[in-house]
Formats: sequence, structure tokens, C-alpha cells
Amino acid sequence: RPPVLCAGCPHRGSFYAVKQAMKGKKTVYCGDIGCYTLGNAQPLDMTDTCLCMGADITMAQGFYHTEQDRYCFSFIGDSTFFASGITGVVNAVYNQSHQTICILDNSTTAMTGHQPHPGTGVTMMGEIVEKISIPKILEAIGVNPIIEVNPFDQEKAVEAVKNATEAKGVSAIIFKSPCISIASKVGYKFPTAKKVEETKCIGCQKCIKELGCPALSLSSTLNTKGKKIVEIDKTMCTGCGLCSGVCPTKAIN
Repeated sequence: RPPVLCAGCPHRGSFYAVKQAMKGKKTVYCGDIGCYTLGNAQPLDMTDTCLCMGADITMAQGFYHTEQDRYCFSFIGDSTFFASGITGVVNAVYNQSHQTICILDNSTTAMTGHQPHPGTGVTMMGEIVEKISIPKILEAIGVNPIIEVNPFDQEKAVEAVKNATEAKGVSAIIFKSPCISIASKVGYKFPTAKKVEETKCIGCQKCIKELGCPALSLSSTLNTKGKKIVEIDKTMCTGCGLCSGVCPTKAIN
């Protein structure tokens, strides 16, 4: 299979929330270097540009100043924000851009080996230090509003996106949930893996077509209308619940 966001990856929820909130609107989604670059692939299709670390924020500014009727988004991870995103935010606020910065805070540097960064509270030598606050940095620069939300709480996440885009100037949404690879280390308790109720599944494949989670696939079992039903790989499912919210017949529980 092609590269894909892990089952239970919070970035999938972040992308999906923005996608749902901005349906039918003129948008541009500026991506960056990290696991979330995989948001470019179908079915999410949420990365229109990818140049280098920090370019998501600066490219979104360029799009805004060129087409001011377009909703401009930038997606950047917490690690990349500290490495090369802050200067772009300063420039955006100072030059009166109108854009929404989505900080995908998964509490690690997931793409290159889970190294610590200034937001993790641990140095490269293993020393415990005070975390540097992303919200405080944004507030000091002049970003407003700054909304923090769990991407797996889709109702609140979608509402956060709508509220952020309605504000003037530079707004920010911090989608905060740990990378699934380190979740247990930071005290995250995994929900029970989801199951598909065969009698309720109509074989529409909406969960597969809209989310692209690798734990979802079609089984050989047919429903009463002769359509293949969806099955969930229990060894991969983390119980995040995104598919449950997408299913039109509530067949996934």
C-alpha cells in the first residue's frame, strides 16, 4: 500500500474536521514537512502545497495577499512550529494577513524518530524542564483567537474551525492529541477497538472513502442487499472513534 497516516493518528481527525467545516468554500491548504504531509493523499486530499519546514505559514500569507476571498490554512506540527514556524507567524501578524494556522500538536517529533522538542518538557539529554507554551507564544505575537481542541472530538473541532475562520487577522487552532506511537507513554488510555454490526452495515464504504484508515477494509461477507460490509482489523484499531461518527447507520461501535 502507499504511505498512509497510522490508524488512530490524530492528524486524520484534524484534517477531517477542517474539511467538513470548509465544505463548499474557496480554500487553500498549505502543508509542511512531517507525518501530516501524508494529508496530501486521497481520500483526505488536504495538502495543496509542501515546500520546506515553516513554509506552510508563509505560503498561506502569499495566497491571502493574492486572493483575499480565499480561506487560507496552514498545517504545521508542534516540533516544526518551534523549529521554523514562529518567524512566519510574526510576519503574518505584522503584515496583516488573514489566515488560520492549524498546529497539529502530537507531543513529539514523530516523523524522524520521536526526538524531544521545547514543547515536550524533556531535553535531548533527558533532563526534565519546563515546557515552552505554544499558546503563550501565539498570544505574545498577537494571534487571536487561539483555540485548543481534541481532533477526535469532531463536533467541537468543526466548530473551532468555523469560529477561527470567522475572526479577522491571524487565528490559530491547536489540535492537541498524542501521537499514537507514544500515547501509552504519556498516560493515554486506549478505548476498546471498534466493531462493525453486520446487520446495520449497508456497504456504503463511507468510512473507508472519507477517512482512509488502514484498520478499515472490505470483508468477504455480504449484507442482505449483496454488498460487501466493512470490517475492522482489531490488531490495528485504536478505538479513536472517527469512523463511528462518519457511519450513516451507526453500524460501528
